[in-house]
Amino acid sequence: MYVPHFPLKASPHVFIAALLIFTACIAVPCAAAPRVAMIGDSINLNGSVMLVDTVYLFVTGPGMPPGGARMDNSNAAVVTGDPMTFTQVPVVNDRWEYIWNTGRVSGGLAPGLCTVYVSTEPVSARDLSGVKYADIEIMLEKAVTTGSIDVTTEPSDAQVSLDGKFMGFSPLTIPGLSPGAYDVSVALDGYIPQNGPVDVVAGKTALFSKTLQPNATPVTTTVPATPVTPASPSQTGTPLPAPTEIPVSWGLAGIPFAFWISRKYWK
Repeated sequence: MYVPHFPLKASPHVFIAALLIFTACIAVPCAAAPRVAMIGDSINLNGSVMLVDTVYLFVTGPGMPPGGARMDNSNAAVVTGDPMTFTQVPVVNDRWEYIWNTGRVSGGLAPGLCTVYVSTEPVSARDLSGVKYADIEIMLEKAVTTGSIDVTTEPSDAQVSLDGKFMGFSPLTIPGLSPGAYDVSVALDGYIPQNGPVDVVAGKTALFSKTLQPNATPVTTTVPATPVTPASPSQTGTPLPAPTEIPVSWGLAGIPFAFWISRKYWK
């Protein structure tokens, strides 16, 4: 395994080497760029040193005391000359090791660039001049604890529900979801609704895509209209008016009568 050598800031007869190993057991070679870790990770710090039986660790970074803080308490300032204010790590067979659990630091850690110092004497960052030490830069990033679901449909503009709760219209991205299983459903007028399970993983975007099928066209049966026959007056109960009769005998008798009158008066 390659062990990076960190340059000492003082006399070369005391040597400190530091190696940064993540919990995944991946050795990170020494490089100019800061190492990257998530807040919550456990970071293995180890190295070698000669002629001392204890090294003193402290860290500087966002929100910490300017001179540095203990590795297990971001608010506890280290004090030059007071070993109890530092994180003390024993040296065995010229080797030291410390696992920094960034998720269990009292006072918490803020995202940003932190510098871990390994010193042979209990001095703060302000008093390192003339002291043998090494340092390791670590870029801490905020842990990603949520995931999201990207919902698309064809056609679009379908109603999207998550575990029965309306969320919006497709296409739609639902962020900030805790890891776990969810039920996504989509519905659009004129189309068959669809749904399905989706597993959300922290830091990932799950996809839910559906092609909606139109509803079946209903079969319409045409019934011929029955012709309406007007009801006869006798069926409605309304009596017909009586026909007007002209007496034939009177009309015929009237002719000779009129003729007789005309002869009498015109002689």
